[in-house]
Amino acid sequence: MKTGMAAGLMNTAIVATALVCTPVAFAGPSVSSPEMKTALAKANESPDALRRYVHRTRAIYGLDYSEVMAIYERQKQAAREGAPVVAKSETK
Repeated sequence: MKTGMAAGLMNTAIVATALVCTPVAFAGPSVSSPEMKTALAKANESPDALRRYVHRTRAIYGLDYSEVMAIYERQKQAAREGAPVVAKSETK
């Protein structure tokens, strides 16, 4: 009886830990990271080049096509306006 209760508590602890750590596990790379710089360079080439890069490296970097395009568009707009570029990540 005690073993079953201990196993249940252990399973609960594992699930709770997984739920707490999930946002950290799925956080993407920072804007200044090499993989994001490469992604932004691909976005500058074409949307298809970015799509291929994100798809090819999805298991490694966890990039999101929409997020990278949003960052790219903000940087492009800031460059047109001559404003300084400030990194801003949108939360989901």
